[in-house]
Amino acid sequence: MKAKPANTTKHASKTAAGVKTRSGLGRPSGGDSERVRAELLQAARSLFLSNEFKAVSIRQIADCAGVNGAMVSYYFGDKQGLYLAMVEELLQSLQQGLQELQPGSAMTITGFSSTYCRLLAANPWWPNFMVREVLFSDGKIRAAIIEKMGTMFAPKLLQSIQREITQKHFRTDLDPRLTLLAIMGMTVFPFIAKPMIEQVLKIKVDAAFAVALSTHNTQLFLHGAQIPSPAVTAISTRGGKV
Repeated sequence: MKAKPANTTKHASKTAAGVKTRSGLGRPSGGDSERVRAELLQAARSLFLSNEFKAVSIRQIADCAGVNGAMVSYYFGDKQGLYLAMVEELLQSLQQGLQELQPGSAMTITGFSSTYCRLLAANPWWPNFMVREVLFSDGKIRAAIIEKMGTMFAPKLLQSIQREITQKHFRTDLDPRLTLLAIMGMTVFPFIAKPMIEQVLKIKVDAAFAVALSTHNTQLFLHGAQIPSPAVTAISTRGGKV
């Protein structure tokens, strides 16, 4: 009598459904492929929000996503590849947001502030990541992210500031690099200091806050905080110098 073949139907269905079991090592198929990749990225964001890169294991990421650990290697090569994919996705969102806001035109301070504030509110892991892994860390992750930041929006924003200075829309005594630092500080610090702001100032750091902060920063930067005296206003109106 022939031996009864082993029942592999259950195992195969789990594998095809996105590798929800740790024993199934097959590849996700069809639409499940993008879903599994997205779930790994979301799991990583969640874990990296409160933990350092070196403190998070591939198994933790896989367990959080509900997939097999082999999927991290399949999609990203290793944990560093997953980390860089997170950064790449965020910076692409920033770039896309700027293009949608200002199609076919150069980057402006107003456009950058609005887009980046909304992006920070939607990705609370990013400010903490920047502090831990870029400012106070070293190695390939830091170098790769500095390179990406240095080739995407930073040069464009610097060029925009320089152009405004050259065209005398901004004060000619401004240093473009220091101006860029000031804008970045006004934009990023509130999200880094989120716990303090919410507890001390009683301000909820959310999407509505991002819109308000962007508007405030833009107005403060472009027009200043000091109310001009009547004498200064009169001279400025006549085109004179103070």
